[in-house]
Amino acid sequence: MKKTLNSLLSFFNTNDEEEFYYVRIERNEKCYCESGKKYKSCHYPDHQKKSKVAVKKISETTGEETIKVLSVKKLRKEYYKVKSNVF
Repeated sequence: MKKTLNSLLSFFNTNDEEEFYYVRIERNEKCYCESGKKYKSCHYPDHQKKSKVAVKKISETTGEETIKVLSVKKLRKEYYKVKSNVF
């Protein structure tokens, strides 16, 4: 009985945390707003004034990309999730 109960509990207590990592948008890449400009001449100056950084949040399971604008402070806290975009 205990064994069955433990197996049921372990089934329902699976960790559903999303596995993801961040990739910084570099200055010379095209801007994420699809304006056709480079990031450094579009949104970068505003982000730099506000201590923000644009990153791509990439899901490890699905590969889905979303754009996030994070504070530098938060990105430093989650530094272990940041990967280089040099392939």
